[in-house]
Amino acid sequence: MAASTEDAPIARFRAYAAAFEAAYESDDWSLLEPYFTVDATSELNGVRVDGRAAVLASFRDAVAMFDRRFDSRRMCIKDEPVMEDGRVHFVAAVRYERAGLAPLEVVGEEWFTFEGDRIKHHVDRIVNMAEVMEYVTHHAESLEPVNPQ
Repeated sequence: MAASTEDAPIARFRAYAAAFEAAYESDDWSLLEPYFTVDATSELNGVRVDGRAAVLASFRDAVAMFDRRFDSRRMCIKDEPVMEDGRVHFVAAVRYERAGLAPLEVVGEEWFTFEGDRIKHHVDRIVNMAEVMEYVTHHAESLEPVNPQ
């Protein structure tokens, strides 16, 4: 049986997701360059950045500003990637933990539009934003950066 035309973007997305985790661990965001077009765009909760360099910088900055304030981070795919209106779509939850605090689960929904084998447009929306903001506000003093850079 021949592979469906939907299989290629999902396979490429999975490779990107693995590269993202490697970039997160190493803090080497250049690992993601081969996955984005030069003119890629990315939106996080409606805030858009344009151009591959800006997209990668926004990932680095978001991780430094939020994720690195926790001792650990664990990603869990809630809804496996599927093709939806020509885009790869998935839902994931990230569990953040910091010693002395209750864990925080951030639920996100993402869409990836590919041009060939590269991401042209990325949209990321935090589903439980009110809960996340309440947690961050309540624990602000305890969430000082673990590894300030």
